[in-house]
Amino acid sequence: MTPNRGHDDRSPAVAAAPPTVGTVLRGTYRIVRQLAEGGCGDVYVATHVRLGNEVAVKILHAALGGNDPVLVRFRHEADIMSALRHPHIVQILDFDITEQGVPFLVMELLVGRSLSEGMAAGTPFEPRAAFHIIDQIAQALTAAHAYGIVHLDLKPDNVILVSTDGRDDFVKVIDFGISRAGRVARPASEARMSGTPEYMAPEQAAGLTEDIDHRSDQFALAGVAYRLLTGHDPFRGLDPLALLYRVINGMQHPPSERAPWLGPGVDVVIGRAMSKRPADRYPDVAAFTEALRGAIDVVAIDRRGVTAAATARAFDRRAAEEAKDFETPAQPVEGDTLPFIRTPRRTGRRLRPGSVLLALAAAAAAVWFFPATRGTTRAAWDRAGARARSVVGAVTPATTKPSRSGNVSMP
Repeated sequence: MTPNRGHDDRSPAVAAAPPTVGTVLRGTYRIVRQLAEGGCGDVYVATHVRLGNEVAVKILHAALGGNDPVLVRFRHEADIMSALRHPHIVQILDFDITEQGVPFLVMELLVGRSLSEGMAAGTPFEPRAAFHIIDQIAQALTAAHAYGIVHLDLKPDNVILVSTDGRDDFVKVIDFGISRAGRVARPASEARMSGTPEYMAPEQAAGLTEDIDHRSDQFALAGVAYRLLTGHDPFRGLDPLALLYRVINGMQHPPSERAPWLGPGVDVVIGRAMSKRPADRYPDVAAFTEALRGAIDVVAIDRRGVTAAATARAFDRRAAEEAKDFETPAQPVEGDTLPFIRTPRRTGRRLRPGSVLLALAAAAAAVWFFPATRGTTRAAWDRAGARARSVVGAVTPATTKPSRSGNVSMP
């Protein structure tokens, strides 16, 4: 089945009620239930009325359906993505417009879990297991970039792990960036910046649209790699505005400061891929992953040679960073940006003693990585506990509000 290019005589509706269970779209797809909500549209599980198989249907938000340039890009993405057959990219099966004039995409229904659901805060993946996932994501991005498609919202939520051939970590990348499909001309009224602050490239966060290209996806992929290898996001902040400031102006901690067994090789590779200037990054994601493969191979051989003293210092630094990460930056960006921060989809982690004491959990993890150093690890545990208690004491619970992070949009 290929995208339906008919029905051009229908004008997109400016507003339309979301479909209800049992609604049949264009006489073919019966809505079964809502699956997810997104910034551009909502996703539903639907059944093909003639074939009986289940599919995923992404229906563009009605307000966007009334925007002709957005509709053109949406359809253009459907054309290109349907032709892009890659095992690590969700397959587009059809494109059409509802009777109310709202466009929708039909995709393969994935049975699995998002990468974010497989992550535990503060817990790193085994390096080779992490690279196995990163490499699959890179293959998907390489295929998309060859068609001129830049994702611009790569993050753990948009990476689905499905089971196949006895493994449960087969990657499917979803939600490719509609706004950059095929490098379609951008109207003056279009938002200049969109994405998720934690993994957004600096040029994207600053709204420098002329600098956004495939290297922006490389920055995001390196951010995901950082998260998998260290158990921590590369940037943190009290709110999206603070996060944007850190992405544009701050530097992430070297991965080995959070996970000493990674060593300087991983630091160099991740640091280059997350350079502030796109020109300083690798030429493409394939070059990045090849360099990371070499660094991970060294880690797999030498990680048990990490000294207990280095591990202990990492625990001390981590506890201290819990306090620094929640300091409010001074005047992050221009004042006129605040009204354009979209309400996030879900509440982030609330600052509480339990989160601060993750430093203690890191000490326990070190025993697994370095079984021969349990005595020294015990001492590191005690120091981390003292540091964590001082951090907890420095926070006033009555005035602390939960941080939020999600998709943002700026003009």
